[in-house]
Amino acid sequence: MITIGIIEDDWALRQSISDYISQYNDLQLLFSCNCIEKWLVHLEADPEVPKMVFLDIGLPGISGLKAISIIKKDYPETILIIITGDSSIESIWDAILNGANGYLLKPFSLLQLREQIDIIEAGGAALSPNIAEKLIRNINQKNNNPATIHLLTSRQNDVLELLIKGLTYKEISNILNVSTATVNDHIKKIYIKMCVNSKSELICKVLNNKLFAGDGIFLHN
Repeated sequence: MITIGIIEDDWALRQSISDYISQYNDLQLLFSCNCIEKWLVHLEADPEVPKMVFLDIGLPGISGLKAISIIKKDYPETILIIITGDSSIESIWDAILNGANGYLLKPFSLLQLREQIDIIEAGGAALSPNIAEKLIRNINQKNNNPATIHLLTSRQNDVLELLIKGLTYKEISNILNVSTATVNDHIKKIYIKMCVNSKSELICKVLNNKLFAGDGIFLHN
């Protein structure tokens, strides 16, 4: 069972998502709140931790952006996905670097929402394709310090770029024509070189240090 929480001030959207989730036997909605203050009240009454939370940035009262660290404190293992119409690179940076695990741009269809839930369940990252491309393009443009670039092999570079774009291990293996075990082995080595323990830590470290270079993500030997 995939448990889900929603914090969104648009009543119609929140209700549509709630109704849609109720159609699936493998999805369960734990809460649906229109602001962070209402979620805090819910938290006191029901401490059950959801697997995923969909969070709007432009909320009344405490903003969604400021609330990321608050939510992560109580739900450290929860996958936190931003849903917003704000596609500015500053907002994307702030959200991900503050701890968000994904960023979906409004408007999106309910079918797309289900697809993103399945991608997350399969080990992928929830980033709208245009958001992923914008992040990569922005980091490429800003990188001016080769001394900060970590050395990965050419194939590790390929794996990491696809991982950042949100592809699952299986999708990466199909594109690179290698086994999923080989992909997993590459990712373990990337984790070791980057001194991280999870995909979210890896993405945050890449973004925070702007470790992209040229047409790829890292220079290699």
